[in-house]
Amino acid sequence: MTVRNPADRRNGTIVMAISATTRLSEFIANVRELPTEVSEKAKLHIADTLACIYAGSASEAVALLERVCAPSDDNAPFIAPGLGRWSDPALAAMLIGVCAHADDFDDTSEYSMNGHPSAPIVSALIPTAVATKASGMAMLRAYAVGIEVACKLGSAIGTAHTRRGWHTMSTLGTLGAAAAAAHLRGLHTGQTERALAIASSFAGGLLGNTGTMTKSLHCGRAAQAAYLAAALAEQGFSAGADILEAENGFLAALTDRSKDRIDLSGIGDVWELVSPGLAVKLYPCCSCTHLAIDGAIEIQRRHAIDPERIEQVTCAVREECTHYLRFPNPATGIEGKFSMNYTVAVALARGKVTLDDFETAALGHDDIALLMPKVHMVVRPDEKDAGEIEVILKGGLRLTAYRDVPRGSPETPADWEDIIGKLRDGLARAGRLRPVHPETLFAGLREMDKQSEFLDLLRT
Repeated sequence: MTVRNPADRRNGTIVMAISATTRLSEFIANVRELPTEVSEKAKLHIADTLACIYAGSASEAVALLERVCAPSDDNAPFIAPGLGRWSDPALAAMLIGVCAHADDFDDTSEYSMNGHPSAPIVSALIPTAVATKASGMAMLRAYAVGIEVACKLGSAIGTAHTRRGWHTMSTLGTLGAAAAAAHLRGLHTGQTERALAIASSFAGGLLGNTGTMTKSLHCGRAAQAAYLAAALAEQGFSAGADILEAENGFLAALTDRSKDRIDLSGIGDVWELVSPGLAVKLYPCCSCTHLAIDGAIEIQRRHAIDPERIEQVTCAVREECTHYLRFPNPATGIEGKFSMNYTVAVALARGKVTLDDFETAALGHDDIALLMPKVHMVVRPDEKDAGEIEVILKGGLRLTAYRDVPRGSPETPADWEDIIGKLRDGLARAGRLRPVHPETLFAGLREMDKQSEFLDLLRT
């Protein structure tokens, strides 16, 4: 492992090199402006996350969590969109976070973080924005900083992290959300370093809980931890120095130690929101199913297949995806989100995949039950071939479709029409505290940088 503040000899003089933790904290504390392209991307992804929060507020996971938490209070200041108001901001952050990831509909960083960055970050920022009366522009800047931290750390640490079973939303997401909350509070470098150290002690969450309600709780706990970490650091709460590379710090504890340093040299140069960018989910299920869903919908659109004529369906996938898609016969709606058999069967039978398809009652439809055993995954030797789907009909006719990236990915990005569609669907599911005038919300999100107070958007 790297020794804290390692010495470097230059021209005969010993220079103490800055630690990665300090370098990161300086970046978080000192961002003052965003490039226009970054700001525009931030607006879209915050709006997309709000859509997920409103939709998730109607989930069973959130209903169960509410039963064991302090009750909502209509007069309390901290808003959980679609859900209610609470007097405890950290609790509000947790509830918002569970809403944000309950449907597995939130965006992903496929190339850097290898997980879901926006959900924990936005969920921590909403109560922080209330506490600080933050403007829309301040919210955009803090969000972009959080994304940059979570994703650049993901690139620096690499796959050694997830190979050990850690869910990056709970680990890198916690640090990214803490960075965002620290920035929105205006913490200086030293305070920010403490916030990261506090957040690192909350980092955790196991991939073994994939396909259960606990996966959404990972997001809630990350948001709660981030809110607390930044608030405590502001109050002077003590924490360890150089936590990322310290002995028994983040890198040592949460990786296989194949990395001996954290390279953050490119942070803030090319922003992650621009390149490589985040993927917006257009289907509320595991992203490993999206290429096959796209292909199945394309085949159904081109050929209008009667599902009863289908003999076999083969979906080519990356090897990694077989570990996530582990429910060939899902028993719950959540398990259905991690089932290639179910999601592709729905796509072929319905020509679309929606939030309603992941209500547990939907699993029992006869036409879907007929198709599910016919769907198979295959790992191709060349993973570039992942993304092909072949449907074999009775009589031997073979129909194929291929995509190298799913719709909504940075290469084929979602637009505001897609996001507003998700917002409409989410608002329709939300039972409480939703805007009276949705069109005002949609317009305000597109001009978030002009909002004197971000919270005004949630009051419309």
